This record gives sequence, structure tokens and C-alpha cells, in this order.
Amino acid sequence: MVERVITCVHSLRERLDETLLAHRNEILALHSRKGILQHHQIILEFEAILKENRKKLADGAFFEVLKASQKAFVLPPWVALTVRPRPGVWE
Repeated sequence: MVERVITCVHSLRERLDETLLAHRNEILALHSRKGILQHHQIILEFEAILKENRKKLADGAFFEVLKASQKAFVLPPWVALTVRPRPGVWE
């Protein structure tokens, strides 16, 4: 009989923590502006960073959070994101 192996499925929070630790400098470059950023401004800031840095972040959980974010409140060194993973869905 074949035994099934259960693997650990990492949550979004765990994957985000790993991305933040691994790519700290790239993320700091992304949030260099002060103030309140709307969703389209967040995406424009992401597209403005270097291509190799953008490629590293686009594969991780951090980009998923950026796509789902509505606003970013930036006051260096602090960043707060308002995130709705499924806009339009009320629970």
C-alpha cells in the first residue's frame, strides 16, 4: 500500500516573511516615497525599481500583497498596507 506524505503548506504570512527577509534592500527601494499611495501609485513604484530587483520580488508573496493592496501609508522606516485579497467580496 502506498503511503501518502503530507507536506507543510506555507501560509501567505510565512511566505511574505521569507520574502521580506530575503529581499530587504529591494523592498526598501520600493517604498522610498513618503505619504499615502493609492493602488496605481504602488504599482507604478514597483515598476520603477530596477528590472533585476523587480524580477526577484515578482515571484514572491510580496507581489501578491502589492496587487491586493488598496493603499500604502509610508513614513520611513514604516510602511502600512491596506489589503483586500478579494476586492468586491464581502464576508
